[in-house]
Order: sequence, then C-alpha cells, then structure tokens
Amino acid sequence: MTKSLIILTFFPLALISCGGEKEAKDPNKVIVDTPYLFPDYQHRISYCIGLDHGFTVAQVYEGERTTGKFNLADIEAGLVDYLGDGELRISIFSIDSILELYLGENGEVNESLVSKSDASYAIGLVEGQTLVGSMVGRGIDQQMIIEQLVAGVSDGMNSLQPRITLGEARTEVSAYYMEMNQIMGESFLAKNAQNESVISTESGLQYEVFREGTGIRPNLTDSVTVHYTGRFIDGRVFESTIPSQHPATFTPLGVIPGWQEGLLLMREGGSARFFIPHQLAYGPTGSGPIEPFSALVFDIDLLKVKRFNP
Repeated sequence: MTKSLIILTFFPLALISCGGEKEAKDPNKVIVDTPYLFPDYQHRISYCIGLDHGFTVAQVYEGERTTGKFNLADIEAGLVDYLGDGELRISIFSIDSILELYLGENGEVNESLVSKSDASYAIGLVEGQTLVGSMVGRGIDQQMIIEQLVAGVSDGMNSLQPRITLGEARTEVSAYYMEMNQIMGESFLAKNAQNESVISTESGLQYEVFREGTGIRPNLTDSVTVHYTGRFIDGRVFESTIPSQHPATFTPLGVIPGWQEGLLLMREGGSARFFIPHQLAYGPTGSGPIEPFSALVFDIDLLKVKRFNP
C-alpha cells in the first residue's frame, strides 16, 4: 500500500502530554502557575486524553463553519453524560434522526424541527462515542480514570486553566499511544501465528490464503491491479477500494515491505489476508490515519498482473 492510497480521514484525538512549567501565552500553551500533582500515571494520562479531546471539540464547533450552530455547553453536557455513564437526556438511538432533521445538506441548520440545544447534546453524545471507541480500539478503556477524563474534557472545552499544559502534554500521550500500539500489535501477531490457517514468513509477515490464483506471480517491477481493504487489528477499516468498485493499480516496488513480500507470494486471481507487523508497514512514523507502530491487516484480491516491458 502506498502512502498516496490512503484516502480516508478520521476525526483525530490530538496527542498530548503532561507538564507544569510556565510558558509564554499562546492559544495552545496555557500558563500554569502551580504544577498539579496526580496520584499516579493513569490519573494523569486520563486527564490528558480528556483535555485534548475537549480542546479539539471546542475548536471544531466554534470554528468558522460551525459558529452559532451549536451550544458548546450542551455539547459538553452530552459528552460528559456519555462518559460518566449517567442518565442521558436523549436516547443514543435518536442521535441520527435528530441530526438528520437539524443539519441540512449545505451546512444550514433547521431549528423548527429540532432545537439547537437537543442537536448540540446529540453532537456531544457522538463525541463521547468517538472518544470511547478510540480508547476501546487501543485497549485502554479499562485503564482510564473516568473522573479525570471528564475533568480534562471540561477544562479543554471551557478554556479553563488546565492542570497541565496542552502543548507539553502532546509528547507524553503520543508516546503512550505508540507504546500501546506496539504492545497490542505484538500480542495480536503472537496469538494469530498459532492459527493453523496462518503462515508466517521469516520477515514476520503472516498470511492466510482464501483462494489460490491460477495466473502468473508478479515481480517487483510488474504492474498489479488489486482490490483491497485495510484494517487495524481491532477490525476498524481505514481504507478500501470495495465501496467505489475502482481497483488500485501500482507496482509492488512502490509499496510498503509487507505488501511487496505478500504480493510476490500470490498468483493472479488469488485472494489472501496479510497480517503486517509495524516494521513491515509504516514503522515508528505512521502515515495519515495509521499511527506509529501500528500492525495492520489487509485483504487483497490480485485481479491482474501486467509484466514490466523495459
């Protein structure tokens, strides 16, 4: 998979970390007079993640395209109620219908059918789902301290003096997420290798054959046409050619090492699933929605191989 093939974008959790030094005032770095002492790392990292998400939500819904369309206080209420597992003012099952009635195709809003307050609360619930889904995907949801997560969200959304600076916090949470990605990837691949249908190569690539092809095998310099779906190890799809029904054509020489090795194991007409460790994918840098040290899963249908003609 080439970097240019990544076509989907995600609403990201900005990456933040913890600190307590005085800094020059700017929108992303708030002066903190006294360092806030957390009882342990999990309290601190929970607050950091909440602070980042709250700050990001406030930036999005107070931006040029959304100013005046939502109430930030109601968004916060929905987000906090969802995270706190309390009684919800609006049913989760009503979110889609509420937002469909409120939001027009061209970005206009219709308050004759749904109040701004209810629409904003529904947005808050969506943001809560987004945050929880991200934590579940990383396998850290059970490690979060909800009270600190909520406190961080509220401080970030209300531009209150945070317990730690947003600017300094990014480095630590980035490192935290990278460590989680690496641990989860190694654990997933170790367990996956025990599956009888999975073949492991010397490089660490794992693959499972769904259908043996009958055509030729590609060389690195050949042109291949494929349909593929890329997933994170938790099952979330980050890219696929299937919805558009437009396959991708490229040379194996120009894609990540895991794809290079995997494609050369296939024959034209074949279908396989590749489990790619981070060192054969995007490694410590990541790319687009793919975070550093992420192991990836790809389903590939090799439709056509065209020999290189020098």
